[in-house]
Amino acid sequence: MLSRNLKRKAKHLKITNKLSKGTALVPRVVVFKSLHAFYAQAVNDELHTTIASSSTQILENKANNIDAVKLVAKDFAKKLLAINVKSIVFDRSGYIYHGKLAAFADTLREEGIKF
Repeated sequence: MLSRNLKRKAKHLKITNKLSKGTALVPRVVVFKSLHAFYAQAVNDELHTTIASSSTQILENKANNIDAVKLVAKDFAKKLLAINVKSIVFDRSGYIYHGKLAAFADTLREEGIKF
């Protein structure tokens, strides 16, 4: 029997293969949730580089709750807007669109990022 994380990784591969690949103008935003932190990064799949990233680890609030995730989303949106990225491809990495992930996506939309 596969563990929960291995099932998520298999789902992530299926989702990523169906999504359009990230470019410099429309990057793919990938999220990762651990027990202690929440991470987000914008990836240019053409050059295989990270354009921008943010996490609860680099913010002063090192909690791992919905409020901290909203702060990560605001910081991440500022970084994206600073490099003139206004639209993204959202890769939920096999996680259910619920709780922290939904709060992250809703806050990005409120900050002016389209997807």
